[in-house]
Amino acid sequence: MSLLKNIVAVSTLSLFIVSCGKPPSFTADFFSDKLSDGSEGPQLTVIPAGAGIAGEEYTTSIGYLGPQRAIKNSTAFAITRAEVTFAQYDKFANATNRALPDDRGWGRGDMPVINVSWMDATAYAKWLTEQTNQYYRLPSETEWEYAARAGTKTVYWWGDEYIQSKEHCDRDIGNCTTGTEAAQPWISGRYDANPYGLYDVTSNVAEWVLDCDDENRRSNDTTPVNTGDCEYRIVKGGSYSDRAHNIRLSARSALFIDTKYPSVGFRLVREIH
Repeated sequence: MSLLKNIVAVSTLSLFIVSCGKPPSFTADFFSDKLSDGSEGPQLTVIPAGAGIAGEEYTTSIGYLGPQRAIKNSTAFAITRAEVTFAQYDKFANATNRALPDDRGWGRGDMPVINVSWMDATAYAKWLTEQTNQYYRLPSETEWEYAARAGTKTVYWWGDEYIQSKEHCDRDIGNCTTGTEAAQPWISGRYDANPYGLYDVTSNVAEWVLDCDDENRRSNDTTPVNTGDCEYRIVKGGSYSDRAHNIRLSARSALFIDTKYPSVGFRLVREIH
């Protein structure tokens, strides 16, 4: 399928980064696919093929984040720039007669959708595939971290030290100083995008990925882990409720596939050929 099929909006932005991680200069193509009613789907950016690292020799209160390993992404893919929003998910839910997820009174619209299970996220991806005639799915853990790192090898995509203007986590329980009085998510895109143009890759809400929970296996390419306990799936990144040292790029945990948390959402990969 052509990358240009059903694309309704394309913008090109050259980004040149000189942070500690020294990510490469690149040109990001932002675009969206057209839904069957003529409206635009989530905005996407193309992630180039290449090599990098994943994991970290670090243990959080949740568990071990390693081993750190070399990874290879042999095929370019597109990924949603922001976490899927309530507006985007609610359109799917209304069209398919599904119950709307609880927003806890924090608002809907451009807020990242929360209280959605792994099953809900995969159902939305299937619906978006049908709407656009393009293949959408959850990212694998390696795809997620490759896109989130954007060529860097540091704790955060901007370096090894937490910077309050970069991500949204909870100042009341940790070292974050974002100005949030209460622990809750914020509108997607409020904070800086990473060098690939992705927002909120280490905070705001944590994100479902494809991989099964396997204590003894990590992938070195973009293939998801499909061994271990597949009733539990990996969740990547930190959230608004995490301390600063827990929103690192390597952050991971595992949740039951039907779990719905107010701190967990998702973003999607769109395959390109």
